[in-house]
Amino acid sequence: MVHVGQINQLEVVEQLKQSFLLEGGHFGDIPIAKQELPQGTRVGHQVKVFIYIDTDGYLAATTHLPLAQVGEVAWLKVIDITEQGAYLDWGLSLEEAVFLPRQEQQSPVELNRYCLVRLCFDERKGVYASAYLNDFIQDDATEFKQGDKVSLIVANQTELGFKVIVNHRYWGLLYANEVFQSLHKGQTVDGYVKKIRDDKRLDVSLQPLGFAKVEGITGDIIEKLQQQRGFLALSDKSTPEAIYATFGVSKKVFKQAIGTLFKQQKISIDHDGIRLISTPKRS
Repeated sequence: MVHVGQINQLEVVEQLKQSFLLEGGHFGDIPIAKQELPQGTRVGHQVKVFIYIDTDGYLAATTHLPLAQVGEVAWLKVIDITEQGAYLDWGLSLEEAVFLPRQEQQSPVELNRYCLVRLCFDERKGVYASAYLNDFIQDDATEFKQGDKVSLIVANQTELGFKVIVNHRYWGLLYANEVFQSLHKGQTVDGYVKKIRDDKRLDVSLQPLGFAKVEGITGDIIEKLQQQRGFLALSDKSTPEAIYATFGVSKKVFKQAIGTLFKQQKISIDHDGIRLISTPKRS
């Protein structure tokens, strides 16, 4: 089955002079320019391609990937505005821009500005964008467990922190007092499931949880000390901002990590920073 607006694995069914035809099921054969596929491609080969609707209204295939596929949320630039809606650049050619109908805009968009949308497909409308994210993004998330790594898209800043979209499907909350880097709407970052609340909503973090987080940073600290000739002007007295700027973790995690290294007798903790304890050479 062919999924329009998504990456598909399709079979080459015919070779023409300038193109190949791919098996498109009930959509019929789908063309792709010969130069887009590797040399040696033959009938019967399976190829991975992106399926879109061209300017003439027909399905076409390309090996070029867009900024987002149908079913995903993306931060896309407005490149044209008409009475019917706006056209967004989704990473293909300008002629293949995705349409954001006026009725799918929560508020009027501006030329050359960005908007957060979900890409959709309807056999009558084709591929289009919608800014009504609540129609697609769910609150209840039961498929995750604490500590799972996820993809986050920043949606809005709130009094508590940042409302984010988790894996393009669920709403999550990132608390402000756990963020030590600048974030902006539409930004995509890696995150981790911190907690699944009683109401089945997600609290997320930018850092892995528990001891795995501490273990991960200890090696970075040792490597940084080696690069800095055994001394680093960071300690448990340093500011959270200074620690995050160097290692990308919270002050709490950093303190746990240097505590672990201190117990392992790998570093000393002094008033002006931390020092690498050299291992005596064996004779």
